[in-house]
Amino acid sequence: MLEKILISAGEESGDLYASLFVKEIKKQKKDIKVIAFGGDGVKKAGADLKINLLKIAIIGFWEVVLNLFNIISVLIKAEKILKEEKPDILVVVDFPGFHLWLIKKARELGVKKIIYWITPQVWAWKYERIKIIKKYCDFCIVVFPFEKKVFEKEGIRVKYFGHPITEVIKNIKCSRSQRKNIGIFPGSRENEIKSFLPEILKSCVLIKEQNPDAFFLLFKSKSVSHYVIKKYLDKYSQLNIKILNGDDYSARKSLGAAIVKSGTITLENALLGIPMVVVYKLSFISYLITKKLLKIKFISLPNIIAGRKIVSELIQHNFTAKKIYDNINQILKDKKYYNFIKNEYKKIKNLIYKKNIIKNSVKTILKEN
Repeated sequence: MLEKILISAGEESGDLYASLFVKEIKKQKKDIKVIAFGGDGVKKAGADLKINLLKIAIIGFWEVVLNLFNIISVLIKAEKILKEEKPDILVVVDFPGFHLWLIKKARELGVKKIIYWITPQVWAWKYERIKIIKKYCDFCIVVFPFEKKVFEKEGIRVKYFGHPITEVIKNIKCSRSQRKNIGIFPGSRENEIKSFLPEILKSCVLIKEQNPDAFFLLFKSKSVSHYVIKKYLDKYSQLNIKILNGDDYSARKSLGAAIVKSGTITLENALLGIPMVVVYKLSFISYLITKKLLKIKFISLPNIIAGRKIVSELIQHNFTAKKIYDNINQILKDKKYYNFIKNEYKKIKNLIYKKNIIKNSVKTILKEN
């Protein structure tokens, strides 16, 4: 008899999906206890939050080295909780740097069933991670249609029900998009804000000079404090940038263009129909390591899913204010380019949209042997 389930999600997007998961578990099996490693999302959904993993969500090899003490502390605490709580099921959501360790430790400590929901993007880099997943997980639930064959090829039990973000945004309503509204999505971690936002703001000055009616909306992650954002915006008070919560999907849907840090947010914005330019950079050491490991041509999910360039990607040395300006200006001025992006987004939506994604995922996890 199932009595306790542990769900673990280490980033803001994962915490969002995990919160939907927790709500659905409580509908399907009201007597099961749900404990979690995650953030405020799973806590508000009704799970007993044991560790706030969002506080250690970091990027890059060098960044991990600098935060090693905090990471080790979390690992020690997580192992202790596994021993004390003895969950019947462990569900991990993305965040492989932590979860590949967690599934191994959970198996060693006798957790009966382990499921990887939203698997690492092994088709992009670090394919060897799939061997660890095969060894320690009972089955996986993937979120892109092409991933199913990747895991089946390795003899891993795998299910595909669609991407959960489609359930988050499917009923979003708002007024028509305004071409003059430009969104800024600088990241969900403080080190990303520090790395990305200054150059983005420089590009906004250029955009405003050529488009006086442009209105900027910055969408802030819950994991980043208002103060961290404001100290950068204060230097550009002439832009009159409005700060909104990242989960304000109605406001996001009104955008005519956006500057977006690479990540799950690019897929969300594509499904919301927002033409964008994607930006990303790492520390020099992290970039050299990642460049050697990366197996794919693109980094943004819309381009990866489509298998071709839909939105521009400005990576590392190409991430400059001038190039951001050039791309945003093209979106604003070139109607043919604007419509091309919007039409390609519709094809992506048709490809990954499914019904009852969360419901079917939870049902499978609770019943699959």
